[in-house]
Amino acid sequence: MQRITRPHSLALLLPAVVAAVALTACGREDDDRTAGQRLDAGISKMEQKSDQAAAETRQAADEMGKKMERAADKAGVAVDDAQITTSIKTALAGDPKLSALDVKVETEHGHVTLDGKAPDLAARDRAGSMALATKGVQSVNNRIKVSG
Repeated sequence: MQRITRPHSLALLLPAVVAAVALTACGREDDDRTAGQRLDAGISKMEQKSDQAAAETRQAADEMGKKMERAADKAGVAVDDAQITTSIKTALAGDPKLSALDVKVETEHGHVTLDGKAPDLAARDRAGSMALATKGVQSVNNRIKVSG
């Protein structure tokens, strides 16, 4: 009977160790530091790169957050302006001397402009007061003309 022998595991490991040492020596370039010092330097370099990447990520997230806030503010202003205009037109429609159809209401960033016709000066002034009393209104430019 013939006996098959397997190579000893140490014999297989030896070429791998020799190759690893040879590769390490190739990249050494006259470095007088110990392996531990080179390892520490490599770890330090990785930590610096990681910290830099984290800082860049935070900065990018902050910039994205600011862009989103600006977009939300713009959308919020548009909704607020529409709400202001609707509230003013509703108030004008409730006044017996002012018709919402005769008064044009424009709102931009909380600044309201009233255009149209009113039957008398008191109705004109009341329209301006109603607009100014509306929540969110910053200013009112009352350009309503008195017809009569």
